[in-house]
Amino acid sequence: MRKIRAYSAVIALTIALSACGGGPDAATPAAPEVDITKLDSGNYPTKPTDVEANRHPAAGALRESIKIGAASPTPYDFDNRFIYVKQRGGRHVTDDNPPFYSGAGFENAKEGLAVIPGVVAGWKTSAQRRDEFDAGRGVATMVVRFSNSDQSRFAYEELAKRTEGNPDQIPGYPDAHVRVAIKKGSYTTQYMRAWLVRGDLLIYIHLSDPVSMPFDGPANAEIVKKYFDKQLEMLKSYSPTPLAEIDKLPIDVDGLLSHTLPSESGKNGGAAVYPTQALLHTARRLDTLSLALADAGVDYTSSDLGTVYRARDSAAAVRYMAAEEAGSTTPKHTKVDGPPDMPGAHCYNAKPEEKYASDAPPFCLTVVGRYVIKSNSTNLQDAYQRLAAQYKLLAGYS
Repeated sequence: MRKIRAYSAVIALTIALSACGGGPDAATPAAPEVDITKLDSGNYPTKPTDVEANRHPAAGALRESIKIGAASPTPYDFDNRFIYVKQRGGRHVTDDNPPFYSGAGFENAKEGLAVIPGVVAGWKTSAQRRDEFDAGRGVATMVVRFSNSDQSRFAYEELAKRTEGNPDQIPGYPDAHVRVAIKKGSYTTQYMRAWLVRGDLLIYIHLSDPVSMPFDGPANAEIVKKYFDKQLEMLKSYSPTPLAEIDKLPIDVDGLLSHTLPSESGKNGGAAVYPTQALLHTARRLDTLSLALADAGVDYTSSDLGTVYRARDSAAAVRYMAAEEAGSTTPKHTKVDGPPDMPGAHCYNAKPEEKYASDAPPFCLTVVGRYVIKSNSTNLQDAYQRLAAQYKLLAGYS
């Protein structure tokens, strides 16, 4: 609870600062100046890279997935009780990172792909009402684009046939397939799973309810309805890329990815630029990050070995750094000294008493002009060098 209050207080402070007299630049202190000639960036590259030359084979499908993510609601967008995110890893869905269909009897995602082929791109997200697992309702949603409408229709019918549970209905969606199942275990949980098909898109929601006694089926169906309503509304902004053009999609935006610290050439299939709506899905707290992003005017985030957030201006970047810092730390972290010769950088490492340092890996944050930069690593010295390299990549870039 203390962590939640601290994070909320930081967000409130950033918004209050932006509202002070004299405008954001007058209200927010500037980031300290850094002499880049003194920074130790190790052997990391410090010049912009040609991201197209090092393009990963799945880069186009990832870009199409991000387009779907930018046209998909977070759970908080359709029900503001869902604020806690526990999902780790990428949200994108591609043939290389196939969807997993919960409750359909598949052992893993690859097995599901063999039975339900034709995945082109998609987006998945999830959230829950409580910070602890199984302490409140949880929801997971997914939109999957298939190669054609026959394949999406097959997925829609096949999943309904394979998924455990009894049929049900969603108000306003007579064409939805719905399955409701109750499983007993450590927690007796009701699962409601529902699918829609729209052209070559499969739209899916999985709602888990371990707390309602007796289970409130109509209330759960209403949540599903709100998701379908919001998802269909937002998909109006999605312009599908023709299949033959997906592999040619440009992967950079305004040179942002080329100025982001790269992983080993061509090895990272997750290198990409994310618009704000897609970025929101990665938040640990959906309610607070949405406020911070809006306040700072963050429009794009690029991610590879380094992470870069582009804010409205330098003052907004300073405010967003505070929010990102609050949202990234956990009770297992402790603040440590930043890199030498980089005043203003904030770094965190696992507390000395933590048995597994991997539970709280080190990271650093600082500001370069209108950009907030972040480095993560398995050891603090490497996080320092990555931050320094990322700083050099952005120094002087507008």
